[in-house]
Amino acid sequence: MPRDENKHRLIYEELVKLLGGAYVSDDPAVMEAYSRESQTPSFLTRGRFEFVVLPGSTRDIQKIVRLANRYKFPYSVASTGLYFTTTSAVKPGWCLLDLKRLNRLEIDKRNMYALVEPYVSHAQVSAEAMKRGLVNGTPEAGSQSSSLANHVAFGFHGTGYRSGFAAHNILGVEWVLPDGEILRTGSLANPDSGYQWGEGPGPDLRGLLRGLIGSVGALGIITRMAIKLYPWPGPEAFPVSGIAPQKRIDLPAERFRWYLFNYPSLEDTLKVMAEIGKCEIGGMVHAWPPIYYNWWWAKSREEYWQTWQAGYWQKHVSHCVAVCLWGYASPKQVDYEEKVLKQIAAETGGQPVPEEVASRFVPYAASNWIRDSYACRMMRIGGGYGLAHISYDSMEDARRSLPVSWEIVDKYTPPFLDSGHPAWVAPYDLGHYALAEVEFPREKTDENDSVIGKMVFETAERVAKDRAVGAITNLGPGTVAAAAFPVNTAILARIKKKLDPLNLANPTRLIDIDRLNIPE
Repeated sequence: MPRDENKHRLIYEELVKLLGGAYVSDDPAVMEAYSRESQTPSFLTRGRFEFVVLPGSTRDIQKIVRLANRYKFPYSVASTGLYFTTTSAVKPGWCLLDLKRLNRLEIDKRNMYALVEPYVSHAQVSAEAMKRGLVNGTPEAGSQSSSLANHVAFGFHGTGYRSGFAAHNILGVEWVLPDGEILRTGSLANPDSGYQWGEGPGPDLRGLLRGLIGSVGALGIITRMAIKLYPWPGPEAFPVSGIAPQKRIDLPAERFRWYLFNYPSLEDTLKVMAEIGKCEIGGMVHAWPPIYYNWWWAKSREEYWQTWQAGYWQKHVSHCVAVCLWGYASPKQVDYEEKVLKQIAAETGGQPVPEEVASRFVPYAASNWIRDSYACRMMRIGGGYGLAHISYDSMEDARRSLPVSWEIVDKYTPPFLDSGHPAWVAPYDLGHYALAEVEFPREKTDENDSVIGKMVFETAERVAKDRAVGAITNLGPGTVAAAAFPVNTAILARIKKKLDPLNLANPTRLIDIDRLNIPE
């Protein structure tokens, strides 16, 4: 992108005055290093940042945002840097705020929450929380991701059956708005009231903060957040043994028990999970597709492809419901829930997965979803993985959305790699709603990235046409879905214009204001 050298030098000097030379860079090599990561397709990294800055506090961020308003340069934000899809530079003068210096973590055991800054990972939160008899949900994407960022965006956690969608666990928030003002929400709105309450002031502002996927920094920068923690009936140290890639997790059987039951069809698994939720038993419930078992279990690329081509997991866990019972109150609770679960399985025709099969997966992969660290195994197969669609609605909606997703994946396989019509269904909040996700392995090449681009737009159009709730639509600018959701788009655009009249906070990613004619 062409740039104004005089303006560039002026902005650089002002940033150095604010932060010091050690925390500001415009070195082309540094900019290049910030342009790629494991999942970002090349078509989304067409631009390069002009500046990277490392603020050390909320006040630093406030000063940078005010400087951006003064000199009219765009900016975006990153924490652990694992998802540049939402921060790629598309305009001259782009500044990236890398928040790795904001890494403070506090646990409030009495009020059951963690106070986190952007560079605190899920693994750090979990390790400290478990010492105090608490646990933090962890996403499929990996425990190394930012806990704050994952609560602000996405938030699909492996323990969501009990702990719910991450957005629902947001408590007090410190938020630098696009004009540089600092907004404190929840109980923080009252002086000296702490972080323990998330709603308010007035209408709950968490909906403005994120919705399904989040505002990806387009409505300001979150610098500190309290997140709700849940009871952990396990040991203070997560029981991991062995050396990678042979690590295994042996949870105490008196408090945790895994059960895997096979069913004839996806339809049956959905009915059974709904029934389990009605009985309010279990700490984790999932219906993973065979490819997930192979992804997480395989210790190497060779083992993955040999096992997949032999059809081992396809044969043994084709429509499988996996349940982990947690003894929150006592071992007697696990005994009781075991009786209930086995009765449900008997009445619905569930067939226990052979012990030899379960023992291959549970200690090496299933229990790891409590504190995941194996997401890299999804990418090892071909260098990356792709997302066809995530619907996030009722259990009933999974029946509608999954076949649509398979149809789209089939159209692009090859060049995408074989995945066998995957369907991950994860009930949340005891089955009151559910995640339905379709992913596939792919080779990480520029050619495949261009295909990913076509598929993303096709999926967005299809989702918008069906007027469905889908993550793909939310990943693109709001203008993609404008034809199907004109009222929503207009509201979103008005909010963006009020909070960010100069359109500097990650412009185009949430909504492309420059392409819309939105009245005041």
